[in-house]
Amino acid sequence: MINQSVTDRPYYRESVFKDVDHFGEAIAFSGLRLTQLSQGAFQGRLASWAVSADLKVIRQQASQSLQVIGDKRPDRLIFVVLLKAPSPPAFAHDRPLVANAIFGFDVERPVHLITSPDGQDQCQIDVSKTLFQHYANLAHRYDLNEAFFRSNMVVPATDRFLPLCAYLHQLFQARAERAWCHTPQAATLLEQDLMPLLIDALPPPHQADAARPYRRAALVAAAKAYIMAHLDQPLTLAEICQAVYASKRSLHYGFQEMLGMGPMAFVKVQRLHGIRRALLYADSKPETVAQIAHQWGFLSLGHFSRDYKQLFGESPSQTLQRR
Repeated sequence: MINQSVTDRPYYRESVFKDVDHFGEAIAFSGLRLTQLSQGAFQGRLASWAVSADLKVIRQQASQSLQVIGDKRPDRLIFVVLLKAPSPPAFAHDRPLVANAIFGFDVERPVHLITSPDGQDQCQIDVSKTLFQHYANLAHRYDLNEAFFRSNMVVPATDRFLPLCAYLHQLFQARAERAWCHTPQAATLLEQDLMPLLIDALPPPHQADAARPYRRAALVAAAKAYIMAHLDQPLTLAEICQAVYASKRSLHYGFQEMLGMGPMAFVKVQRLHGIRRALLYADSKPETVAQIAHQWGFLSLGHFSRDYKQLFGESPSQTLQRR
């Protein structure tokens, strides 16, 4: 155990969210940006154990498919463990996600996550490099080095993965079953239970496996970058294809397989998020919903209102009421 007194008590916190941006703000340790991709009212839940300064465990649950982009903290290691098997499309840094995947631990690689269409249920084990190395050395796992971290994703065998997954499920059971976790000795016990399970779940190099990057990932990334740089301008599919030197067919298949929608639908989703943020967070101005929608390229207020409600599960006027 590193830099921890037996009198320390783990701290538990739980919050629920009905707004994707508020959910993003709660998990944004380094400027993460969340975009809701699937249609419907958003429901999110965060539950976290702050075991010590060196170890935190955060469970993230969301009802909708999300694109999550941003930087990582350079002083921490993040191991993301899926508590629910994802259905496609779901990707972590352009690699398809499978049930036993553990990913996200390369601090040099930005976050680039697309969660499952039926939502997400995952745990982040946030551990200091010092504490992780301490337990790796105790287990004589000298292979868990910088070369291992650069892989960013492993898919352990089921017999390695299940004990860790089962422990994380148990950790977030009903509050009455967690009463023991608030005792002075709990921080030590939690650390000494969890860290060996994490170390053991990470396969050695000769057993490590992970899906290959999606073959159209670079094309989709280039198209998304062009779209975001020109979101305030009129955009056509032909223009996007020309900018990234791709056919309409290739671009459509790439977006459909990675995001579950075509490129122009992705443009619409991004613009609807821009309008939502304008309605929620902009300084008070005498602008109407119609004026804001028009600024983002929606000429028909009826079509805009329909698209907005389909994506977010509420009308623009209901969003304004929460402003």
